[in-house]
Amino acid sequence: MDQTQTLGMHTHTGPADDRVASLVVFAAPGRAGRGTVWPLSETLLFGRHELATQALEDGRMSGRHAEIARKGDDWVIRDLNSRNGTSVGGRLLTQPTVLKHGDAIRMGASVLLFAWLPPDTGNDDLGMAGLSASMHDARHLLRAVATHPHTVLLLGETGTGKEVAAKAVHRASGRRGPFVALNCGALSASMLESELFGHRKGAFTGAITDSPGVFRAANGGTLFLDEIGEMPVDLQTRLLRVLESRTVRPVGGNHEIPVDVRVVAATNRDPAERVRAGQMRADLYARLAQWTQRLPPLRERREDLATLVTVLLTRMGAAERRLAPDLALALALHAWPLNVRGLHNVLSVAIVASPGPVLQLSEPVQQALTAASALMAEPSSVSAPQASPTTQASPDVEALRDALEAHGGSVAPAARALGLSRQQLYRLASKLGVDLSAYRS
Repeated sequence: MDQTQTLGMHTHTGPADDRVASLVVFAAPGRAGRGTVWPLSETLLFGRHELATQALEDGRMSGRHAEIARKGDDWVIRDLNSRNGTSVGGRLLTQPTVLKHGDAIRMGASVLLFAWLPPDTGNDDLGMAGLSASMHDARHLLRAVATHPHTVLLLGETGTGKEVAAKAVHRASGRRGPFVALNCGALSASMLESELFGHRKGAFTGAITDSPGVFRAANGGTLFLDEIGEMPVDLQTRLLRVLESRTVRPVGGNHEIPVDVRVVAATNRDPAERVRAGQMRADLYARLAQWTQRLPPLRERREDLATLVTVLLTRMGAAERRLAPDLALALALHAWPLNVRGLHNVLSVAIVASPGPVLQLSEPVQQALTAASALMAEPSSVSAPQASPTTQASPDVEALRDALEAHGGSVAPAARALGLSRQQLYRLASKLGVDLSAYRS
């Protein structure tokens, strides 16, 4: 019987095992780049005159702005009566607060993410970006299984990087053949059968030549079958036979052809639920799940945002662009129902909507975030029980002042930049004690 190994993801909330309380720089005006990590070992003082912020060069901070100190097993942040305040999770601090894993901290023009990180956060030799403990664990386990012949089943929501993980398995496996991917949910049953197993010339109308199919195309390498949960049940029977016999018979063919293929499958569905509903064969599920691994959603690993933003901006030819603090905070607070794919979409909008070197939380970006928040996970998603998407926090006092300064105190464009109506901006200014007349030129 196949040995099944399941990775049950664990969201770390305290100082267990060897993980270290850390701050990850997400946005900063100075030399410190996105993804810079500061392990916490002693009290840190933040402010223009404090050692902790020399690398940040943040002139928007007060001279002595805030303090992060250890209290037992916790780390506590308190504002030191700064002029612009300190926010955690989009809310201004009014008293000392225990930091939780994933908290976004804003001080001046800097946004930092608090997280418990493993000691070797930078070990990404598989192309799976991320500092988080969950990505560290995923890389470790994928590297471990890669050199074994096990079939791998990847579970995860849309956009969590299942194909990236499949390529990582192939890269670490040492197999010299190609990596071939097929989306099982994008084809009709007849087309999928032909794509999987190949066909002989004349096997059906339009089959004017022989076709090898993806199993033979991936011979000696790895075949990635995405959306395996969408495959028709009758084709699942044929797939199971190929996996067990290591031979494939093309449509219209009379003979079995040997294949040497490592299969990695993926789904954003709950396989056990699909089996109970009669939509997935139990024996196929058992054969695929020789090693099952769940990839965590982005909302469970917000500390990876800095790394992911850097990777995505580089791919889009915008490596030198920086994040405005209000945009960084909005990204850190977002629920990300489409995960990394959704982050890519929002950054694409920001690049187009921000003409300067700094990406802003402009109205188009705010609309993209709002539209994404309306998306709900599918009922049969493999994610953990899902809370309601994070509500977009109101801009804090620093974001309001930034917008007013950028637009010379003009309320309408400042409101648009913040994704607010004029009336909402007036109410926000009154609530935060910001004198609008002080910004008019």
